[in-house]
Amino acid sequence: MMQEFDPRKSYLSVKAHEKMIAYVGFGFRFGIDDQSKEGVIKISSFHRPYGGGYITLTFIVDTEDNTEVQAHLKRVFNKLTEDALKSNLGKDMEKIVKVSLDSLEEIPEWYLEEISVHFSNIDERINVLIEEKLIPALESSLSFSFDPVQWWPADKPVDVPDEASLMEKMSLKTLFRKWFKAD
Repeated sequence: MMQEFDPRKSYLSVKAHEKMIAYVGFGFRFGIDDQSKEGVIKISSFHRPYGGGYITLTFIVDTEDNTEVQAHLKRVFNKLTEDALKSNLGKDMEKIVKVSLDSLEEIPEWYLEEISVHFSNIDERINVLIEEKLIPALESSLSFSFDPVQWWPADKPVDVPDEASLMEKMSLKTLFRKWFKAD
């Protein structure tokens, strides 16, 4: 008997085995009174044996269930196109794939957007590609301001902070720094 395909379970399995290589904080302004908000991007990569691959960017913003912030982010990400990125990333960029993580699990307090940028060839160092090409392309396309990229050492184990420290009120950037012991 054939087992039924569950796309949600399949996608979550892929996400669980993703190779995180870095994270970066970002800020943006929204609304009539030009309020500011921060978020963080989890960056992972996958290299194919033939030299191509993709970089997956998971944008995470604590919206505090603010519908104005959510609507702003939805508009901004709807405007992000392959053409907008290709002009900065060059001929090796093949496509972008956007995945709305809200379709997997509705979490009203958070805005989650995932974008995978596919390349026919990733022949340069991944940090140069991300810091000198991809982040500037996103900065001009999304009108976000970015912090410096925080690289995750490949051999560094992930230690979960104690529960009391996770219950503190803190920004996403602070949470990532605490989680990955970047301080």
